[in-house]
Amino acid sequence: MIISLYVDDLIYTGDDEKMMSEFKESMLNEFDMSDLGKMRYFLGIEVVQFDGGVFISQTKYVTEVLRRFGMEHSNPVENPMVPGFKISKDENGVEMDSSFFK
Repeated sequence: MIISLYVDDLIYTGDDEKMMSEFKESMLNEFDMSDLGKMRYFLGIEVVQFDGGVFISQTKYVTEVLRRFGMEHSNPVENPMVPGFKISKDENGVEMDSSFFK
């Protein structure tokens, strides 16, 4: 069983239906909480569950950011890079800790 808890949001998953059912019952008995059913949003991430798997996206968040900056009517592109543009290292640039971006 995997349990994720963040402030007052809790999600859990596992491959043992009995264990998950017992966990849910114990949590409902111990704490004042409600069962919202299958997860649809968690920490701003949209979750769509179907037989073939789970799809996650941040469509709602991106839409809000675009609206905030007045860009909701901008033209979408498949690839934000200019085709054919060659990236090169800036030899005079400041050394960065690459683990920050990983």
